[in-house]
Amino acid sequence: MLFLPQACIISLLIIGVMVGMVQSFGIIPSLGFNDFTLEFYRQALNNPQLKDSIVFSLKIALASSLFAIGLGLGICYVWLHQIKPSKFSEMMIRIPIIVPHIVVSLFVLQFLSRTGLLARLLFALGIENARDWFEPLLYQPNGIGVILSFLWKEVPFVVFYCFPMIQSISDGLGQAARTLGASRWQTYWKIILPLAKKTIFAAFFIIFMFTFGAYELPALLGPTVPRALPVMTYQAYTHPDLGQRPYAMAMNGLILFVGLAAILCIWILISLPQIKHYRMTFRKGGVDYEG
Repeated sequence: MLFLPQACIISLLIIGVMVGMVQSFGIIPSLGFNDFTLEFYRQALNNPQLKDSIVFSLKIALASSLFAIGLGLGICYVWLHQIKPSKFSEMMIRIPIIVPHIVVSLFVLQFLSRTGLLARLLFALGIENARDWFEPLLYQPNGIGVILSFLWKEVPFVVFYCFPMIQSISDGLGQAARTLGASRWQTYWKIILPLAKKTIFAAFFIIFMFTFGAYELPALLGPTVPRALPVMTYQAYTHPDLGQRPYAMAMNGLILFVGLAAILCIWILISLPQIKHYRMTFRKGGVDYEG
């Protein structure tokens, strides 16, 4: 019974994904589409903007995930060894998580645009070219503004998600390592993080899939060309011609497939050392057995 609410939510999500996938194959009886077809996937793959959109979305997702993990683990280290977290600091780290992305985008526009508060403040201090400093941040193909906006929420998420596990490891094996002469940094880098890697990788995967499929920030702060893949999908979904609905669902299917493929590739790269270790262990075991 404890898992009933989670099971209901997951079931609704799975049903929604299944309905979307069925519609992406051209089956929407209410609109007169009754035959299974791959035509809409063919149209999506033939879109000349698709490649640039996928690359742009992957770049944003990967950069946001890596920076969020790095900064979040840095804060965890500070909390663990330098500044013990108080109730106030824990409350402050939770606030960005509950702030909607639309509010974050408005905050970024007010502070980091060419006519934002920071540019005006620097100009008032006598820096005449201050507006040019903020030019590369928003509406540019580099996606810096989008990545910074994602970090506003994802860095606190990493801290909130990973710190309990890191703290529990530090209180046990971490204390033992320091007793044996290891420094705080050696303990954190060589003992705590490797033992917490499953939690860290889980946080990375969650952030990657979320940022890869997010619409709001790329739409509000990203460039017109290339558009992020979720932006292209939303524009196709809101097309006044309902005959474009299967095409929009095919674009959603591409988001799912590309995201899962990217996660699989990242997981393989991360797991290569462990796979090599298992292979070496298996070979040694085989040699010993034969001898």
